[in-house]
Amino acid sequence: MKRLFVSSLCILTLLATLFTFSNVAPASAADSFVIASGAGYKKVVNALTKAYEKQSGVQADRIYGNMAKVTSQAKMSGKVDLVLGAKYFLEAAGLDMGPMTPIGKGPLVIAWAKGVKFDGDATFLDEKIGRIAIPDLKNAIYGRAGKQYLDNTGLYPKVKDKLIVVATIPQVFSYLMAKEVDLGFLNKTHAMNVADKLGGYVLADESKYEPIVIAVGKMNDAPHGAIAEGFVAFLKTPQARKIITAHGL
Repeated sequence: MKRLFVSSLCILTLLATLFTFSNVAPASAADSFVIASGAGYKKVVNALTKAYEKQSGVQADRIYGNMAKVTSQAKMSGKVDLVLGAKYFLEAAGLDMGPMTPIGKGPLVIAWAKGVKFDGDATFLDEKIGRIAIPDLKNAIYGRAGKQYLDNTGLYPKVKDKLIVVATIPQVFSYLMAKEVDLGFLNKTHAMNVADKLGGYVLADESKYEPIVIAVGKMNDAPHGAIAEGFVAFLKTPQARKIITAHGL
């Protein structure tokens, strides 16, 4: 009888404990979503998702890379909830998503390595200037914008042999920091984050390339759609706007 009593007491205690925890709603593995973004927006997306996690307890799994790869993964995997990037690129990619939410504009900048003197577009033609880094001319947002800039300023035919084409914005920065190139095209967000490791940077003339509107869209097959919508709503709050503006958008 004593053993039965003790066993019954243990079972009742366990049931009471389970009941108590069943009425608590801590963040769980289910309280998460997946956001895919161009590599040039890694720091702003990190800052936004961390702020949202702190506020809501909802975690974000983040994917970064060349936008062509990012959109392809979103299209094929069925595991991506949100995609963030240039609005025109997301539209052109034919992603099955609902209306996009613009979060800001992403200016193109011309950056230079330490030790290089920049004096406007004439610097591109300076004999002292060697290689120029630019993201993928077709599949990267700022590679496309950089190519438009060079075309519209008449510089492209004169500097095309100097161009070093890489996959992403962070790779352009790596080349600049290592002084393996003299000039490079970045987005303002990334340039701001690494300004102390550059010789400097200037905004490219916005009339020389198509405006880059940065937006986020939810995939129609998003596995965590309702949770992801909470993050999109957060992006419209003053707290999020402050973070976005601080990162150059």
